[in-house]
Amino acid sequence: MSNKILIAEISGKRPGNANKRHTETFEFDYDHVIISNNSEGYETDWKIINVPDNYKSWYKDNVATNDKAYYAPMNRSYAIKYAKEHGYKYLVQLDDNIMTFDIKYLVKIDGVQMRYATLASTPNKDQMPNDMIKYMEHILDRSNVGMVGMAPDAASVPQDDWLKERYVYSAFMLNLEIVPPVFQGDFEDDIEYRMKLRQAGIPSLEIVPFHYSKTAQDKHNGKEDTTGNRQAYKDAGLERGKVMSKLYGQTYSRGWSDQGSGIKRIEGQKKFRHKIKPFKVGVRIKDISTLKQEMLNIFSKYATKRSDKLKISIDQPKQFVGLVDNSENQYDVLGQVVAIAIKYDLTMINPKSPDLTFALMTNDINSYKKAIGEIKNISGVTYIEGAK
Repeated sequence: MSNKILIAEISGKRPGNANKRHTETFEFDYDHVIISNNSEGYETDWKIINVPDNYKSWYKDNVATNDKAYYAPMNRSYAIKYAKEHGYKYLVQLDDNIMTFDIKYLVKIDGVQMRYATLASTPNKDQMPNDMIKYMEHILDRSNVGMVGMAPDAASVPQDDWLKERYVYSAFMLNLEIVPPVFQGDFEDDIEYRMKLRQAGIPSLEIVPFHYSKTAQDKHNGKEDTTGNRQAYKDAGLERGKVMSKLYGQTYSRGWSDQGSGIKRIEGQKKFRHKIKPFKVGVRIKDISTLKQEMLNIFSKYATKRSDKLKISIDQPKQFVGLVDNSENQYDVLGQVVAIAIKYDLTMINPKSPDLTFALMTNDINSYKKAIGEIKNISGVTYIEGAK
């Protein structure tokens, strides 16, 4: 264990075991605790630090900007206080519902853009969170950065950047010697904290290839996660960010979006969205070549073997034939049709039909004619030829 770094899981009102707070499933090589405003019903082998009542009263009277939305920023603030009092230099704060840590980046070679990403099968992946934390430590050791973190999985992946001034949320490290002592903000404490850093001339840095994912909040399969503070977020509506928009109106605003958010957008779903103007403070890093080499070493350690994939889309097929497989031994006949489709490079789809009805498509008239000629000789297939 390192006495330089403390990991604090920020949690509240999420009873149960690690199945409910997935962050606790990772094996960390650093001291780690749970900082909570309400840990009733928690089952864990992590040390739990409940925010004392006197600190709750002090925070609510002197720091909180909202009567309902102060729990998360209060927990984050007490984590800073606890870490300082126990002699730590750096504090990692993690939300309690982190599902995965991954490495993702884009490169362009000879005009071809390629995306790299770790998988569940990546070698040594259980060591990845610790290597990420060690790298964040090295960033803070060599720079004027006060807050360094990872990218949420739904974020875009800049092609040529590996370090970038950005907001960081849910998985970050603080340099306790230079950062402000408290988080504030009505639900938007992580955004507000970067505003504080900006006022003090302290940059916030994102390590672009480092990604994390969290428990989905949106409705999928008819379910919606409203544990922790998420029910309060839902109830607040546009009250979220109200104080932020007054204090930092030139940079921050908020509103509704009918496009949803993140990589799993749901059509027609109305979502609250932050609207934040980008800004930069200015990052100074010593010996950046060493940091670059360390990143390359991490890429090498977690290199993931996977087969090449080529995606092809056909906008408007010139030739189309609909197939209905009506043989007694349907799947035997289907195998013959598939073999022909592969032979002549045809696209074969089943438009969610419960029976074995397929469409074969191609732009190549010669391939089309040859494929039809062979399909006609298969017993048990009815086909309808025509333009799509």
